[in-house]
Amino acid sequence: MTESEFQEFMITVGYRYNEKSKSAFNTFEGFHAIIEFNEKENRYNMSMGAVSANSSEASVIQTKIRDFYSDHKNNIIKAEYRNKSVHVSLKMTIDSDIDKSELKDLARFVIELCKTKKISPICKVCSRQRKTGLYVVGRSLTPICDTCVTRKRRQYEHRKNIFIKKKQNMLTGLIGAVFGAIFGAAIYVFLYQLLPSYGIAGGIILILAFVGFVVTGKRATKKSAVICVIISVITLLMSEYAAIVANMAILIEKAGGGIALSEAISATNAGFSDMSYTSSFLMDIGIGTAVMIVIGVIYFLKRKYTRPLKISKNVL
Repeated sequence: MTESEFQEFMITVGYRYNEKSKSAFNTFEGFHAIIEFNEKENRYNMSMGAVSANSSEASVIQTKIRDFYSDHKNNIIKAEYRNKSVHVSLKMTIDSDIDKSELKDLARFVIELCKTKKISPICKVCSRQRKTGLYVVGRSLTPICDTCVTRKRRQYEHRKNIFIKKKQNMLTGLIGAVFGAIFGAAIYVFLYQLLPSYGIAGGIILILAFVGFVVTGKRATKKSAVICVIISVITLLMSEYAAIVANMAILIEKAGGGIALSEAISATNAGFSDMSYTSSFLMDIGIGTAVMIVIGVIYFLKRKYTRPLKISKNVL
């Protein structure tokens, strides 16, 4: 089933389709059931914020969900009532007719579940039993009460104004990133003499490069983050080489050769003629770079999910 087929079908079973969130929704007596089409994960995801009045009624809801799962277990990945929400994930199949049949059954199940009166709709932000509207937050369709909408919009405007007032200075940011990375490299060279820690090195260098850029450049962007990663990878290469040279110098000194930096550099360079030595060096760089990428991804995910997102008008 393609996205356009999903859109057309959900409309035929009484659901409305929202282009911004690319999801279908249905409202029944204050409940908002949202079904998303996720081709990448090969599934349809349905979610609905609801809370039961007591534990016995919660067990009734859980039983109904288990029964629905039992009747459709060949096509359901997950069906549960957890964290004040009902979640059902359906598998996608090659045969769109099966998809349509399963989605139709799911749509009916949700309405019947709402009719039980064993659960009450809630706001997905404050988790309180309040009248909610449906809003697109970022790219997700979310049921939110009026109080939370007002607070979120104020928070968004406040943060937006602060962001606009901050003018990025790319030159000073680059200088800060370079100094931060060099400071991280110095820490790595020191730590390497105690215990090879290339993975930690990648993280330390990148974090300090980020910090250096934000402190001196005032504002971070995707472009500046990519630049920080490039600076950090180059610095990691240099710091790995410097750490090996320093380690070699210490070994020469312990052997009674005195402090001879030139000899340590020569010995290090000679070591690269050995393939195992070179592959070990490249592996260290690879691990350090992988750690940088992980930290960079976490950094962006954190920014994405913690900063206030713009809230659309009520789509109902």
